Amino acid sequence: MERLYETTIVLDPQLKGTEIEDAIKKVTSFIANHGGEIVKVDEWGKRRLAYEINKKQYGYYVYIRFNAPGQIVRLLEREYRLMESVLRYLTVRVDKLMLKMEKLQEARAAQAAAEEAQAAESPAPKAEAAEEKPAEPETKETAAEAETASETAEPAAGAAETESAKDEAGAGTEGEAAEASKTSPEAEEKS
Repeated sequence: MERLYETTIVLDPQLKGTEIEDAIKKVTSFIANHGGEIVKVDEWGKRRLAYEINKKQYGYYVYIRFNAPGQIVRLLEREYRLMESVLRYLTVRVDKLMLKMEKLQEARAAQAAAEEAQAAESPAPKAEAAEEKPAEPETKETAAEAETASETAEPAAGAAETESAKDEAGAGTEGEAAEASKTSPEAEEKS
């Protein structure tokens, strides 16, 4: 019974481009020769490792998804251990739930792309209509804002006038009180 598997291998980053391609071909041909079928090969490239492996801080990541019988995993991992260029590897079986989630994500991405394509096909009429409609309410709003601003400005100006009048009146009473205290006989005796 064939199942869907995915394997991720971390290759030595000091390998040349041709050596990396040879290592990937070796793994894919091994899977094909043992009854497997390659679904997807994705090279993630050179990335920093979480911790050093064999005194190396970087590794070249390769992801391979394939259909194969169950016993191939043990043989494949034995092959990885024999390859000197492989720093780490991990092979897991893909669950049905994970496949459903991936298909759902792909469907959502396709739907979003279709919506973007429809929006891109006819942007000019929508843009013109959008520009014309807000123009009318903006003039009404600006007139209403002007009326509101003038109403609020008048009371504010009146309030400022009353405050300045109070200040003048208060200054006059304080000034008179100060003069009165200077001329009073009690103030002269105390000094």
